[in-house]
Amino acid sequence: MGKLVADIIVETLQSAGVKHCYGVVGDTLNLIARSLEKSEIEWISMRHEEAGAFAAQAEAQVADRLTAVAGSCGPGSLHFINGIFEANRNRAPVILIASQIIRDELGFEFIQEVDFKQVYRDCSVFCDMIHTPEQARRKTVIACQTALAKRGVAVLIVPADISASVVDDNIPYAVHVAKPVTRPNDADLGEIADILNSSENLVLYGGSGCQGAHQEILAVADKLKAPIAHTSRAKDFLEFDNPYNIGMTGMLGNEAGYHALLDCDALLMLGADFAWRQFYPDKAKIVQVDIDPTHLGRRHPIKKGVVGDVKATLEALLPKLVERTDASFRSAYVKRYAKYREAEQAKVAAGHDGSIPGSYLTQVINRHAAKDALFAADDGTPAAWAYRHIEANGRRRIFASLLHGTMANGMPSSIGLQKAEPGRQVVCMAGDGGISMLFGDLMTVVQQELPIKIAVYDNGKLGFVEIEQKAEGMLDTFTKLKNPNFAGVARARSLGPDRFERGPAGDRGQGLAGATRARASARARQPDAARHAAVHAGRTCNRDGALFCSRDPARPRWRRLGDGEGEFPLVEVAFPQRQCGTPHCMRVAKHCRHGSIEIAEIAGAIGFAHGKVFCRCRGRTRRSSADSRLVLAGPAGQISRPAGQHRRGDHPHRIRAQMAGEGRP
Repeated sequence: MGKLVADIIVETLQSAGVKHCYGVVGDTLNLIARSLEKSEIEWISMRHEEAGAFAAQAEAQVADRLTAVAGSCGPGSLHFINGIFEANRNRAPVILIASQIIRDELGFEFIQEVDFKQVYRDCSVFCDMIHTPEQARRKTVIACQTALAKRGVAVLIVPADISASVVDDNIPYAVHVAKPVTRPNDADLGEIADILNSSENLVLYGGSGCQGAHQEILAVADKLKAPIAHTSRAKDFLEFDNPYNIGMTGMLGNEAGYHALLDCDALLMLGADFAWRQFYPDKAKIVQVDIDPTHLGRRHPIKKGVVGDVKATLEALLPKLVERTDASFRSAYVKRYAKYREAEQAKVAAGHDGSIPGSYLTQVINRHAAKDALFAADDGTPAAWAYRHIEANGRRRIFASLLHGTMANGMPSSIGLQKAEPGRQVVCMAGDGGISMLFGDLMTVVQQELPIKIAVYDNGKLGFVEIEQKAEGMLDTFTKLKNPNFAGVARARSLGPDRFERGPAGDRGQGLAGATRARASARARQPDAARHAAVHAGRTCNRDGALFCSRDPARPRWRRLGDGEGEFPLVEVAFPQRQCGTPHCMRVAKHCRHGSIEIAEIAGAIGFAHGKVFCRCRGRTRRSSADSRLVLAGPAGQISRPAGQHRRGDHPHRIRAQMAGEGRP
């Protein structure tokens, strides 16, 4: 009795280890979707196929297994393209089932006809179409096997009439994947040992190929008295429990790692394919070990290159190395790295004006995240902060688009991580630009009931692009973003958010550590008033956005003034000090047509922008027809006059703004 081709394809995927298939169902994919429904493979309905590809590649990386995506003909399967590039560059074993129009219409510019072989050939390790029903199992097997063996994306194109065909399936083709141990021959190892033994100042430089070789790398570093630098992708594997660590090099790196590479006379590269040539030493003898022979010497000229697993190669190399006694070179750079870390830690602090710097938020997340948490960071400043401030411990993992450099990868990748590891905490560090691109798949988080923690770094701009422009001597151009209230968006999508402004550290920490679905919308430090119109009331607002002052029964020293957000035209502002968050108390009386709030003492100062006051309370007392007016009073006495009727000497630090606004102090 014959078998439906759609069933054969799904059965082969399941036997190859596929647990989840991400995509959007439709027309030419319907029969395969029905077969998936009957299988043990879980279908994950996405709102955009690109997000599905990001999720699949993240799952494939963390679980080290084949993961599937599937789409309808034409635009459906075409939407995967950016995520497929990401997966292939990350060496993630992913298979794309790209359904196609029927074979009779191919080549006639039929509706939704796309030549997927042309589209996907440059971002896959396998790309072919099932031409006849009899090829179904054999082609699906070779697609799965190639994705697993070559570590990349396989694209299997399935015309609709093929998936609907019935065929005798008697030949038992099956997926077989071997994982051989590879190391250089003894002659090559001897040559490497001679180079290293004859050099004075050595540095080990590790990349992502160092996964699983932590002990062997430390043993070689101990014997050679060499410091260990690493790429950002190797942070998870080399930073923890490493007394010889000198951190990263490159744009996300530090001075210790950078200068150690430039000052050494021998560099042992281990599983590293770091792309930026300017960070390599010009005079040192470079020995490179990599499992991929095409990586040898392609970034910078090398003295010796060998093919091998880092772990197996170092195990065989270690007995051939001569142990050293002089550790002065290593010690100097280890101390330099420690000094750098200490200086960086000292710089991280809460914003002086009620804002939350990205580095500070990242350190708060780092302190409260689980010891085995998985982090997905959007490309740009969130990824930079993640790799600089999230501590590796051998159990945590950080995922970012370091090779493809795409935006919008963070939130979708966290979906794949959570599906792969349902028992682990997943934290998404999303940029405001990145998460806005694929907003729709926040609904996938809701639909799948995933307990992902999402922190939106809302700085109102494409931050990393602005840094690049300034590095080129430009003013920031086209980088500004007009963002929604991200916590409000999450609330509207039933994500149950918490919004974090400047408040007691305990409130922020408890929210990040204990909430089932914590959503943090943080306003990063803004250098000018035009950058962001929202200005916060120093330390006076808690997580719920309420203003408090003295005599509140819930807090001995605070009394609640109101809830929600208010926006009031500015009349006049006077500050005891220019800096927000001052320990001096102030008295505030706010009257507007929305209502009024009695005079009360609050801590800190209120800022302003664009001629309006943005505060965290809304009056709920009696209605008033009085003109809008904000009055602040400090030690010099209350100041309450309409704009334009100011006298010098009212207050030594008084700052005045007309209704149009003159910026923020």
